Amino acid sequence: MNNEISVKEMKKDIDYVHKKLNKYHPKLDLYQSKKETEYKIDSLKRSIQKPLKPNEFFVKLFPLFSSLKHGHTDLYPIYRRFNKKDLKKYKNSKSAFYNYSFFYQNDSIYLIKDYAKVNPINGGSKLLYIDSVPVDEIIKKYKSSIYGDGYNKTFSDNYFNRTFLNFITLEQGLKDSVELSFLMGKNIIRKKTYREFPKKKTIKIQEDSIKKLTPKSIQREIRIKQKKYGFNKLTKTYSKELSFPTNDSTIAVLKVKDFHKGKIKKLYKEVFTDIKNHHVKNLILDIRNNGGGYIKDAHYLYSYLVEDSKVFTGQKIVANKTSFGKSIYNLLPFPTYPFLWIGGGYSYLKTTKNKDNEYQLNLSFSSTKIDQNLVYHGNLYVIINGGSYSASTLLATNLYIKKRGYFVGEETGGDYNGTVAGLMPQFTLPNSKLTMSIGTVFIPPIEQRIEKGHGVYPNKEIKENLHTKIQHKDPELEWIIKKIKTNKKRDD
Repeated sequence: MNNEISVKEMKKDIDYVHKKLNKYHPKLDLYQSKKETEYKIDSLKRSIQKPLKPNEFFVKLFPLFSSLKHGHTDLYPIYRRFNKKDLKKYKNSKSAFYNYSFFYQNDSIYLIKDYAKVNPINGGSKLLYIDSVPVDEIIKKYKSSIYGDGYNKTFSDNYFNRTFLNFITLEQGLKDSVELSFLMGKNIIRKKTYREFPKKKTIKIQEDSIKKLTPKSIQREIRIKQKKYGFNKLTKTYSKELSFPTNDSTIAVLKVKDFHKGKIKKLYKEVFTDIKNHHVKNLILDIRNNGGGYIKDAHYLYSYLVEDSKVFTGQKIVANKTSFGKSIYNLLPFPTYPFLWIGGGYSYLKTTKNKDNEYQLNLSFSSTKIDQNLVYHGNLYVIINGGSYSASTLLATNLYIKKRGYFVGEETGGDYNGTVAGLMPQFTLPNSKLTMSIGTVFIPPIEQRIEKGHGVYPNKEIKENLHTKIQHKDPELEWIIKKIKTNKKRDD
C-alpha cells in the first residue's frame, strides 16, 4: 500500500471504474447527467500529473463516486493488513479512544464524555489534535467521501459522526497510545490515553464463575434469544428490542437497529404477540441509525404494521439483461459457478423491457406470510434520522405513503423514491488495488413522488445536538411520550 502507482496505471484504473459503472449500474444518471459524469472523468484523468500511493489516489478518485450520489456505489481505501503477531496482540484489546465519546457538529468534533476517572476532560470540549494531526484536516480530507442517496446531507453527517475515528486509523494505523488536544473553555488541554489490553487471568475467572452460577437451562435460553434477536457481542445489544419506557404498558418502543440479524419470522411474531398481550395503544418504532439490510426483514416488519402489505417494492430496474446474473458470480466462490449458471439464466429470462425502455427485473426479493390477528392497528410513531438508510428508508417511505405513522426526527439518509442496491458486487481496481462496490438494482417503494434526491421528511423535526448528547437525553422519544400523554389527558 506504500508503493506509488504511475500516472498511466491510475488512468487505466479510472477507465476500469468507468467501464464497470456503465456495465452494472442501472441509474447512473439519476442525479447527475451522463455528460457531467463523462466530463468529470476526463477532468480527473487530466488532473493526475504525478505518481501517487493507493490511498492518495483514493482521495483523488472518491469525488467522482460522491458526485454520482448513489450511496451503495462506493470506493474504499486500503487499510493496513495485520500479521498473526499483531492480530494476537490486539485481540480483545480496547482502543486508545475507548474512554471517549465524540459528536460531529458544525464541521468540528466535540467531546460528549470522558469516562476516565483521572482528570476527565469536560463534555463540550472541542477536539483539536490527535497526536500531531489536526482534526480539521481529517474532516476536510475525508468528510466528503461519505454520502447517501441524492442531495440530502443528513446521512453524511450522521455516518461521519459515528465513523470518523476510522480515518484516524487509516492515517496512523492502530496505536497503543495517543495524545489528544482539546480546547476546554479558553485553554488547550493535552491528555495521553492508552490502549487497554485484557488481563487474561481475570477474564478467565470471571467467565468460569458466570458459568458456574448460571444453570445450563438458562444459558441455553440466553443463547436462543441471542440468536433469535440478533445479539451483538461487541455492543452487548440486540438487533431488535421491545421495551416499555413508562409505567404505562400501553406505550411501547420497538428499536430496530438493522435488517440483517436475527430469526425474523420468529422474533417479529413474538414481538407483536407481546404487543397484543400488553394492549399497546401507542407503538414507537425507532429506526434511527438503521443502515438497512435485507428487504425481506423490512417487509416482515411492514406486514405487522399495515393491512395490505403484500407489495413492498415497485418496478426493479437493472442495467441490462445479464448484469444481475453476472453480479452473482462476483459475490460467490468459484466452485459454485456451475450452479450459478442456472440462476443467471433464470434472471436473464425474468428481465424484460418496460414501457420506459428500461430493463425490469421481475423477481421478488421478499414475501411474507403472517398471522393477520397480530397486525398492529394502534397509533404509530416512527423515529427517523440521517442514519435511517436503504431498506429502513424504503420501510419509512411505504409507511408514509400509507399514511401509517407520525414521523419524528430528521430527514432520512436514503432517497424517498428508492435506492440502487440489491446485489452489490465488489471489484478490485487492477493497479491501485482499491476496491469499489456497485449497486446493481434500482429498488423503489410502492409509489414515487415528483421531488427526487431527498428522503422521508419528519412531521416533527427534532435534530440531535451536542447539548442533548452531553445530558444523555433522547429529545425525540421524550417529545413523543409527552405528546401521547397530552393526547390521553384530552381524551379523558
